Amino acid sequence: MKLALIGAGPRNLMALERLLAWNQRMSVNNLEIHLFDPAGIAGRVWQPAQPHELLMNSLAAKITLFTDHTIEMEGPTIPGPTLLEWAQRSGRAFIADHNYKNKEAFLSEISHLSTNSYASRGLYGVYQEWYYQQLLVDLPENVTVSFHKERVTGIQRLNDHTYKLNFDDAAETFDGVSMALGEGLAEATDSEKELADFASRNNLIYLRSGYAAEQDFDKIPAASAVLLRGLGLNFMDVMIMLTTHRGGTFQRLDDDTLRYKPSGKEPKIYAGSGRGFPYHARGFDQKAIGETRPLYFLSNQLVDHMIENQEQMSGQKFLDLIHSEVACTYYTKLVAQAYTGISAHEFERAFQKDPLSSQVLDDYGIAQEDRLDIEKLEHPEGDAQTAQDLQKVMIQYLEKDIAEAKRGNKISPFSSAMETLRELRTNIRKVITYKLISDDDYARYILGGFNSLNSFLAVGPPILRLEQLLALIKAGVVKILGPKLTVEMKHHHFIAYSKQFLDYKVETDGIVEARLASTDIRMSTNPLIQDLLKSGMARPYQLHFKDDSTKQLGAMDVTTETAEMIDSDGIPVPNVYIWGISTEGRHWLTNGSPIPSVNDVRLRMADTIANQMLNYSE
Repeated sequence: MKLALIGAGPRNLMALERLLAWNQRMSVNNLEIHLFDPAGIAGRVWQPAQPHELLMNSLAAKITLFTDHTIEMEGPTIPGPTLLEWAQRSGRAFIADHNYKNKEAFLSEISHLSTNSYASRGLYGVYQEWYYQQLLVDLPENVTVSFHKERVTGIQRLNDHTYKLNFDDAAETFDGVSMALGEGLAEATDSEKELADFASRNNLIYLRSGYAAEQDFDKIPAASAVLLRGLGLNFMDVMIMLTTHRGGTFQRLDDDTLRYKPSGKEPKIYAGSGRGFPYHARGFDQKAIGETRPLYFLSNQLVDHMIENQEQMSGQKFLDLIHSEVACTYYTKLVAQAYTGISAHEFERAFQKDPLSSQVLDDYGIAQEDRLDIEKLEHPEGDAQTAQDLQKVMIQYLEKDIAEAKRGNKISPFSSAMETLRELRTNIRKVITYKLISDDDYARYILGGFNSLNSFLAVGPPILRLEQLLALIKAGVVKILGPKLTVEMKHHHFIAYSKQFLDYKVETDGIVEARLASTDIRMSTNPLIQDLLKSGMARPYQLHFKDDSTKQLGAMDVTTETAEMIDSDGIPVPNVYIWGISTEGRHWLTNGSPIPSVNDVRLRMADTIANQMLNYSE
């Protein structure tokens, strides 16, 4: 049996491990497994040679590629070290034996890595390379594993489940395929083409969306004015590449704040986005591995019951359940700390009975200024009338957010509430995957609002990144323009401003799209994706509305539980799987790496795919 794993990042490395684990039980005759990735083991995102300043957004202690006792799967459990455990036990020896570009930086990093550390992305890539090499040790005689640093450009179906994979200059036949293609490049939009053309004609800089490690930031001269469009995670990476990567340094002061010392090589950075504020920082993690708060509203029992009985709820009820869960955490923590005359347990029970009204809050005397105000969270600019007002609000926002995040996700009411929002991801994913709300409500409530707010509140960077941003603002290196960012092309320059603060406009010499490229498969420049769509072996996922209209999303259509690709006729393609970011929209929040001891969906899917791939031979 001959299997192809296209993409050698975390997902297909886990699929490889699961194939080997299942083979111990089934012992398939002459099993050949081939991995393909032009970027190498770990894929594009986690390459060890990338700038060492780029950090993961998850703690090293809570990243793994190994299964554990919590994973609900049929395959055998084979535990192993988390990223942190690997670094502390065997990382130093492994790195010392390899000629990594960032070798000394990795060794230094490992010596300081702790339970509350965010590892560099490159170190996670090294961990993946170690993981892959461990899988090759003591392979049984009936199994061969090969890695090919080449690009798959197309797949052709030959018969029931035999496929010809095309490469740039060759072709091979396989019995099954798993694709985890990650975030590729997308065709330029009309707006991007217009900006790029204007930049070319006027000797300006325009850098399209992409990974910070792959961008040519050297094109941006020191002291030039540059606009970063986007204030999410990618913005933080670009900010670092234009400051510390150019020699600037941060100094921690006695009051625990940071001060930035410029190198003189930085550009003058302006930034903005639709919302106009950077993502909230992740709270200092005070929870043990696997520790979660009980869910009372969007509970496991409710979601599993709805799946079993094929029930649906309204989109509004879905959001109400999410809000109730988050608010319950917030107010329970608040009462325990700030309203000590009230029994926190008694309050929590009363709140759970009526979470959506203000009556319980009134009854217990919760002050208006202490209440969780979603409207204020969505629009942090408040009553700011001018660009100068906004700068004061921005500094206050960052200082407050940093302070709350430092209090921790078991103490700070806000950070604890946002941690609950993260812990709801498994059940939110199930609601989307199993269509427990209608397509109409999915489009209106989730695609039309919740996704953006969730990213803003609960997909943020480490605290350090917001501390650095605050220091850069105070040093005059960065200035945030605000919400509803607008760009015009006039007088041989880009003109940038916030539509809410028309009193302040800036001329810039360049624009960096400081956001990740679209994951829409219809716009992808990946030749494999375009080949699959053109041949009809794959199709975009489509929503079907009550008025008989439809809406096509930029996600690969796949089967609900098994990740098999669905062809243009609506029929699953036997033993061909696609999972991860290419299915964003069909599934929910598909990026990120596996977390230990929480029954992680990515580890479960790896086991499911491996089981199915091997069983197709029977």
